[in-house]
Amino acid sequence: MIATNELHLTPDDYDKAFTEVSFLIEMLVETIETFVGKSTPSLAVAAGRKMGQNMPVHMLQSTPEEALAEFVRVFRIQQMEVGGTFAGKEAVITINHCPIRSVCMNRGMALDSQICQMFHYYIAGILAELAGCPARPKTVSTGEQCTFNMMFSMVRRI
Repeated sequence: MIATNELHLTPDDYDKAFTEVSFLIEMLVETIETFVGKSTPSLAVAAGRKMGQNMPVHMLQSTPEEALAEFVRVFRIQQMEVGGTFAGKEAVITINHCPIRSVCMNRGMALDSQICQMFHYYIAGILAELAGCPARPKTVSTGEQCTFNMMFSMVRRI
């Protein structure tokens, strides 16, 4: 029988879990890169699309604007400091205290590396699924606040 009780976790337990999860994410990204190569963004988009199918959203119309609003709403419920607005035809998404940045810092990985790009493409997949049209991210800045643009192709699904 396990002697620990999840109701009595210490801050040290959370730190150990974060270190383990960071290691697993790093290994997953490196493995994907090794086996998938240049198709890595496609894999991240596919994973995001799958997540988009399972998100608890209520949208009257499948538009990029409504998709962005629902994405922000759901991720804020999950305690992520995320915001999104439109500047012309592009969505501008900002994330404060990005969890992927924390993973990079924990593992000594460079910001704006493959792990950041995969996360941005994952979000593109979520938004593409919700909006009903392809989306493509473009990183603007990384750091304490990460900013990236999302360009939507207006090819609508029927």
